[in-house]
Amino acid sequence: MFNTLKGRLYFLSILIVMPFYFFTYLSFDYSRDIIEEEFLVTAEIVSNQVAENQEELVSSTRRFLVALASLPQVRQPNSEHCRRFVSDLTLLFERYINIGIPNDEGILTCNGTALTSPLDVYDRQYIQQAMNQDRFTSSGVQIDRAVGRPTINFAYPIHLETNNKYSLGVAVAVITLDWWNLLLSNSQLPEKSVAYVLDSTGKVVASYPNDLVFEPPQTFNTIVEGNDDIYRVFVRNSVFNEDGQVLLTFLTGVSVDKPISMVKERYTVIVASFTLMVIVMLVLLRVFFMNTISKPLNRLGELAMRLGRNEKVYTALPIGVKEMDDLQNSFLDMAKHKVQAEELIVQQAQTDSLTALSNRDALNFNLAKILCENQDNRQVGVILLDLDNFKEVNDTRGHETGDVVLKMIASRLIRCAPSAKLISRIGGDEFILLLDNIDEEEIVALSEQIRLLIKEPFNVSHFEIVVTASIGIALFPDDGTNAKELMVAVDQAMYFAKQSGRDATRRFSWELKEALTSKIELIQDLRHAILNQEFHLLYQPIVNKYGKVTKFEALIRWVHPEKGLIPPDRFIQFAEESGQIVEIGHWVIQEAKRALASIREVHGDQVQISVNVSPIQLSKQQGEDGRLLAELLLHNTSSRKIQQHNGLIVEITEHLLMNSDESTRKALLAFREEGIQVALDDFGTGYSSLAYIMNYDIDYLKIDREFVQKLGAETTSETLCEAIISMAHALGVLVVAEGVETQEQADLLLGYGCDYLQGYYFSKPIPLQKVLSYQQGKVLLS
Repeated sequence: MFNTLKGRLYFLSILIVMPFYFFTYLSFDYSRDIIEEEFLVTAEIVSNQVAENQEELVSSTRRFLVALASLPQVRQPNSEHCRRFVSDLTLLFERYINIGIPNDEGILTCNGTALTSPLDVYDRQYIQQAMNQDRFTSSGVQIDRAVGRPTINFAYPIHLETNNKYSLGVAVAVITLDWWNLLLSNSQLPEKSVAYVLDSTGKVVASYPNDLVFEPPQTFNTIVEGNDDIYRVFVRNSVFNEDGQVLLTFLTGVSVDKPISMVKERYTVIVASFTLMVIVMLVLLRVFFMNTISKPLNRLGELAMRLGRNEKVYTALPIGVKEMDDLQNSFLDMAKHKVQAEELIVQQAQTDSLTALSNRDALNFNLAKILCENQDNRQVGVILLDLDNFKEVNDTRGHETGDVVLKMIASRLIRCAPSAKLISRIGGDEFILLLDNIDEEEIVALSEQIRLLIKEPFNVSHFEIVVTASIGIALFPDDGTNAKELMVAVDQAMYFAKQSGRDATRRFSWELKEALTSKIELIQDLRHAILNQEFHLLYQPIVNKYGKVTKFEALIRWVHPEKGLIPPDRFIQFAEESGQIVEIGHWVIQEAKRALASIREVHGDQVQISVNVSPIQLSKQQGEDGRLLAELLLHNTSSRKIQQHNGLIVEITEHLLMNSDESTRKALLAFREEGIQVALDDFGTGYSSLAYIMNYDIDYLKIDREFVQKLGAETTSETLCEAIISMAHALGVLVVAEGVETQEQADLLLGYGCDYLQGYYFSKPIPLQKVLSYQQGKVLLS
């Protein structure tokens, strides 16, 4: 919105009108505050009035009981005369539902309402306080035993006329809670207001309206919204007894919903009216904008589009706005200069600045043109050559020398293929030739001439430089029916020449494409295998010479959702070529670490798991972008504990040590320093040398299964295995024999002193669930 002139204009208009809405809101808030203050005063007046009425009720009741206690008629609480007097007296006072005179033992017989039998009320605390403390008392809310209803009772002691210290009993006045309901109903509260009378425990004893569900307000003296969506102001007032304790609490919630609604309606009308005015203003502003700014800009934009599409730009009529007319004239001048500059731009854009050959853009244009004009399906040949290891020329002789060599190669190509439709340099050291109406035999012969010609030495700055080229060949329509397919085919043929040892010429074939396509698909599938959880680990037990399982080797398996089980020898090589082996290796280590805890619970704390490590992982370990294997293996583990017994063993191949470099040596040294044990796998399959073991501090040596499986059948294998075990022990290295499948092989190896055995004789690789229940049942004669 803000990147257009129209949007910015609308935004400015909004900024102008926003203060009005802001001040309208402030005015509404101010009116709301006034209403809140007014109704807060009303609520306080009502609450105070009710509290004052209650206090007056208590005071009048006290005066009444004092006067009653002084009458001679009540000084004989057990007499019939007292009962008739109190019964007649109760009828005279509507506010008292009952009047009673319990005697000095708390037995009530003199009562204003008829009793079926005397009542013992001495256990009532207010009765005891009136007798013992000789004062006016109140009960709080209780169920009166005489009337059987919730009431509040008041008591005053009765004394002998001649002895104020001796109590004859107490005079009791009983007020039902209905009186407070009537009191709240007569409070003249505004519509939708509420009021509650609470006892000393916070329980509701009366409410207005009647039977109203009590909702304790969260705050007082401020406007709050109730669960019934009504806005009210709550105030609180408490009435205390003679002891200063809360007798009753009055909560008054005065409704302010109606006046607030009136204020909202008034301000809604104001805002709606102003908004309508703003809309009308924006409509008028839009009309002004369209006629004065937008339409002229659209006309200028149309001129710019015609200019960009290389269409002829005609002189247009003046717009009528000076600034717009000046812009239109500028566009017309630009059109004249553009035509002149385009020719130079096209020439520069399709020419390689170093060799003066055509570049990739020119190649794409000409190849598409040749194929489009090829109506009779004559053969069109494409030769792609890539210089082998040309980076070494730049690194050793400098880029200036390399540029000279590239120019000389361009000259040789022009001289060798004068009939080529196009010769292009499409990359740093890549050249391509297009040849029309040529057969396979001719293009193969020409490619071989080019390869030999490029191989001839170049004399540059008194140096003789020799370079070779890998050349790919593709033909239309056999190898591709369009430019894209043809370029893919010739690129695959050149890549095949690279794989064949470089300095070679290769013709594209569909078998090559299928192999490369299969490889590409497999590499792409590898990228999703970890995320889709297609990998899983199997574990093969390794037993010691006593037959006890002490180690497991973790072996990766890949179950493709469409291709099924893919063995490791099919995908590990591609994973290393694509660099994905680092992520896969990291996953294997993490999975093995997670499994180790469960395995140790079953097979003991000394059990270890060996994991295979790729050479790329070791080289990445020392780089800035690689994960340190030491960190992966030792995460959340103290160094002291690792030195005693590390849970994971790193397995490397003999081939890795044969081709090791400084990064490999540093990685293995880091493992040694962190207490990680290293096993040399497949020992004996390469150019075996015990010097590797001495130089790299190998902990375990694993005899390849090829030698183990021939034990008992060939004396040579027996002698070789015995010699390997003997020499390894002499160097302090433990030996693991792989591929043990028979009892005879196990007995022979143990007889030679082999430390550990591994193979199908004990168990094939099994999943973690079976590892946790695995029991080694073979008896070994160590």
